[in-house]
Amino acid sequence: MKKNGFVLVVAIFVILVFSILGVVAASLLSGESLQVLKDQKGLAALQLADAGLRFAIASDLQNDLDWSNNNNFAKNINPGSFTISYSSKLQDSITVQSAGLVSGVSRTVQAYIIRGTIPPAFEFGLFAGNQGGGPLTIQNLATISGDFYYNGDVIMKNSARLINGTMTSNSLTLQNSATCASWEPLPVPPISLPSFDTSYYDNLLSETTKSATSALVLSGSSVLNLDGQIKYYTVGVLSGSARINGPGTLVIKGSLAVQNSAVIGSNIKVIVGGATAIQNSSQVGATTEIISQGPIAIQNSINFPGNNLLFSYDDIDFSNTAFFYGSVLAPNDEITSVNSTKFRGLIYAESIDMQNSTDLRGSIVVDSVGVFSNSSTVTYDLSVLPTNWPPGIDGGGSGITISIWQEIY
Repeated sequence: MKKNGFVLVVAIFVILVFSILGVVAASLLSGESLQVLKDQKGLAALQLADAGLRFAIASDLQNDLDWSNNNNFAKNINPGSFTISYSSKLQDSITVQSAGLVSGVSRTVQAYIIRGTIPPAFEFGLFAGNQGGGPLTIQNLATISGDFYYNGDVIMKNSARLINGTMTSNSLTLQNSATCASWEPLPVPPISLPSFDTSYYDNLLSETTKSATSALVLSGSSVLNLDGQIKYYTVGVLSGSARINGPGTLVIKGSLAVQNSAVIGSNIKVIVGGATAIQNSSQVGATTEIISQGPIAIQNSINFPGNNLLFSYDDIDFSNTAFFYGSVLAPNDEITSVNSTKFRGLIYAESIDMQNSTDLRGSIVVDSVGVFSNSSTVTYDLSVLPTNWPPGIDGGGSGITISIWQEIY
């Protein structure tokens, strides 16, 4: 009897243990199933968010010529819904956020979108095609934030650094505390320098061959109102508080000097057959183009506020706290920047020198780099590239480019 009683107790104990294990196993399986189900819903919500982004591009942006007034919207679609939110809205660029929702689980993606196809070379902070050139030395606290492309050998030294990007080059040598976030060899075949069609600028410069009878000399509080017209002069000199008001076109057959707080207003095409000098706290308005056959000098506290364009068949020199926002084009010559010059936008040139705290945010495309040193910085920033792609650069045009795609947590 005692033996049978003991067996009964053991049996009950075993049943109890297995019951507890069963409950625990069922609970674990249930928890795992819930987590798996939640993960599946999260994946579906992410896919729905990405689908919403594509839907917004196809249905709301593709054929819209002005994105500055687009409204947020939501749409139900099996197995959930997505909500589209717009921010940083400009005519040709916009930030789109798409939130997908499936059974209470949400995932959000965001992309910066611009109108126009960006040539591959402009997907780098600095691109140098370097056709047949030698090695490049980056030194003396020079900093690159973003991707850098150099068709040749690169030496970084004296605390130079590349952060938040990749150096793409034939080889990379680091010396004297220089650092580089990552490096990769040149692709095969290498990326080519975009070609440049000067037809737009040649047509404008042909205006300087037309007759002009008088010089433009403005000083003090003198004002020239273009009133939407084209006006021709032999030479131009602006000084003091003199100003030119747009819109319109100013054609100077010879040289142009703008100095000592003189003002060229907004929405003006300035076409110069000789050299151009803008100096000493003079001002230039937004969306103004300066097309010069000769060299351009921008010196001593000059401010170009936005969407401006400079073109020259000669050198373009910036110095002494100049600030420029827009496109700088010297397809046949050199751009030089020294002494705290700041750029926001696009640079295209035969070559570039950057030193003494030059600060560029946007993208540089050149054939060669001369000097890159002395606390100069280059930061790749697609959002400050021009909303209207400058005429002449091969690959710029219509279409939509999605950049900086990321999931938002």
